Amino acid sequence: MVNPFQYQRPLDPARLIDRRDELDALQRAASDRVAIRLASPRRYGKTTLLGAHLAAMRAAGHHACLIDFDRVATVSDAADRIVDGLRELPGIGSGALEGRLARLGLTVGPAGVQLKVAPRSARTSLGPDEARAAIRDLLQLPADLADGGDLVIVAMDEFQDLLTADDHLDGLLRSVIQHHADRVAYLFAGSAPSLMRRLFTDRERPFFGQARPLDLPPLPIEETTREVHALMPAGATAELTARIVATADGHPQRTMLLAHHLYDVLDRAEDVPDPAQVALDRSVAEGADVCQAIWSGFSRNERAVVAALADGRSPVSTAAAAEHGLARSTLQSVTERLVEDGQHVVRAADGRIRLLDPILGEWLRRR
Repeated sequence: MVNPFQYQRPLDPARLIDRRDELDALQRAASDRVAIRLASPRRYGKTTLLGAHLAAMRAAGHHACLIDFDRVATVSDAADRIVDGLRELPGIGSGALEGRLARLGLTVGPAGVQLKVAPRSARTSLGPDEARAAIRDLLQLPADLADGGDLVIVAMDEFQDLLTADDHLDGLLRSVIQHHADRVAYLFAGSAPSLMRRLFTDRERPFFGQARPLDLPPLPIEETTREVHALMPAGATAELTARIVATADGHPQRTMLLAHHLYDVLDRAEDVPDPAQVALDRSVAEGADVCQAIWSGFSRNERAVVAALADGRSPVSTAAAAEHGLARSTLQSVTERLVEDGQHVVRAADGRIRLLDPILGEWLRRR
């Protein structure tokens, strides 16, 4: 049997655990043509949720596409990503794309969108101005498709990475899609929560107040335990499954990682006294280099906060301040900044400050 717990890539929509409330919110917003901004840390299930949402929309007979701006580097690269995404729309074939670009003296080839300077000349890569013109024209295609009354959903993943290519690209996109409000439903997703928040709440940014926020909470423990246990090999006890799900603390990718290693131990009938502990040990060993890289990237003051959280202590306590020779006000400021960043430290629904990644916490406790 193939191990059903895949943790190195987005899950198939059919394997999505819970997220019914989030899917319902996305689908209602799409029907009402309400723009959504979805922000979550990396490896927290955002892309899996996007895939499930778009699959559900297509199954209902609507048009949907995903434009992935992950690590986009240049304006020309952004144009290529838009072309790749629009190809998913069934009403937009190669002819429509090429027709739009041909009016600008552009063509689509194996290397992406390129400038054709003469009928028989070689194609050359786009400059920033040509790429912006291409983006402006291409973004009109979903609205044209929706003119027939069809619902069109355009999801843009890692939206914040556009600013790496050009700090004004969000303004270019806004200038076009602001006229599509009654025809196209837009979904802006990103894995940098603080940057995504600023893009939509900073009065100086073009998308200020232009999308409804949607955050991803931790996975619910009880339902996750049931669904994970249903995929475990015969003979797996509910207690073992419950332990690894509790250890993952609602983190989607870490849940899959721990479940993957527990499944392997049980499926191979390994003679070990505590399969759940072995699964945790192997998960920590596998993630050790990543944990080391994260730890190395923290400042001295950030390490003080993160270490305290890993040990289950308040990072702003008198004891923590004395141990590290820092003022409590300094620790408070660092803690709030890490929470604002949203990548490693989060504020739970009950107000508790905690580490997002349980494997990082376990790795630190073993240091």
